[in-house]
Amino acid sequence: MATDGSLRRLFKENLRGFDWLAVETSATMRGVPDANYCGWGAEGWVETKATQGWRVKVRPEQVGWAERRLRAGGRVFLAVRRGGVELWLFTGWALRPLVTSRLDEVAALGRWRGGPGRWNWAAVAAALKE
Repeated sequence: MATDGSLRRLFKENLRGFDWLAVETSATMRGVPDANYCGWGAEGWVETKATQGWRVKVRPEQVGWAERRLRAGGRVFLAVRRGGVELWLFTGWALRPLVTSRLDEVAALGRWRGGPGRWNWAAVAAALKE
C-alpha cells in the first residue's frame, strides 16, 4: 500500500464530479496537502495519510499551512486510511490535536469501515463541499 494508503487514487476514482490534482511541493514549499480538488462548486485541499495503528504522523509545517488556509476561509481536510479498511475524515483543524492524540480521541467528520467498496463516498463528497 502507498504511504498515503492509495487515498489520492481512491478519491479520484470514487468521487465523481470532482476534478483532482495531485500536489507534490516538498522541494518548494513544505506542508501543502497532497491533493487539491474542485467539485460541486467547492474547491479545497486534502492531506492523505495511512497508518496501521491509532496515530498518524502530522508535521508542524502541515499544521501551520492548514491553519493559515482555514483562517483565510479555505477548505482543508485530512483523510486517513487506517489498517487498510477504515477511512477517517477530519477537518483541517484536527491536524494540531492529531500531533499528540490518537485518531479516536479527535472528533472526525466521518469514519467508514469495510474497505473502499463499503465506504460512504456520497458522505465524503458532501463533507468536502461544506
